[in-house]
Amino acid sequence: MIGIIGAMDKELNLYFQHMLIKKTDMIGDKTFYIGKIHNHEVVVVKSGVGKVNAAITATILLTRYKPRLVINTGVAGGLSPISVGDILLAKGIAYFDVSLTEIDDIPFGKMADDPLLIMMNEHYLEKAENHFKKLGYNYKIGNLVSGDKFITSKKDIRKILRNVDNVLGVEMEGMAIALTCYKFNIPFISIRGVSDVIDSRHQKVDYVDASKDVSEKTTKFVLTFLEAFDE
Repeated sequence: MIGIIGAMDKELNLYFQHMLIKKTDMIGDKTFYIGKIHNHEVVVVKSGVGKVNAAITATILLTRYKPRLVINTGVAGGLSPISVGDILLAKGIAYFDVSLTEIDDIPFGKMADDPLLIMMNEHYLEKAENHFKKLGYNYKIGNLVSGDKFITSKKDIRKILRNVDNVLGVEMEGMAIALTCYKFNIPFISIRGVSDVIDSRHQKVDYVDASKDVSEKTTKFVLTFLEAFDE
């Protein structure tokens, strides 16, 4: 089974149009849709926004349904020269809003004994990248950072940029899902579309205008990836 997590309805609606839903499970306030997409057994779930929602959802997903792969999909804010509509394939994910530096000699962004940067599963990352190349998508591969704030200024993430290089995008759930998968030893990849660019003049307007279309563009890639997925 493959697990797919998105934070918002607009990030998941297109999946349901291509999914044969066999049943739904309501656990807490999360609805898990179990069925098939392109002959793959899948479970699709909306986590809600933010790291706590994402961690709760990922934990239920992993313990209840035991997927062999988890895909996080949706939108992200990009860092220039990234453009609206670009697809970001995460190589690694870190927090941008975690600091224990006042009480411990560890880097900004690192939570106690947990890794600073969670790396994506290399096998599935390579498969996704090869699929991008085959389709001719405009994509970028690099790191993402997550936190519980909609970022509109690069200065708000300047501390994590000192510790994590090649950061392409900012979002609000990926690190929580990545760390949960890491602790349960389940392969994880993150594929995000850029809905807005941080520090751009019209960032908030771009997000409102573009996030639905960018979500659908990202979903279409994941759907073709699943269609070609041979495992």
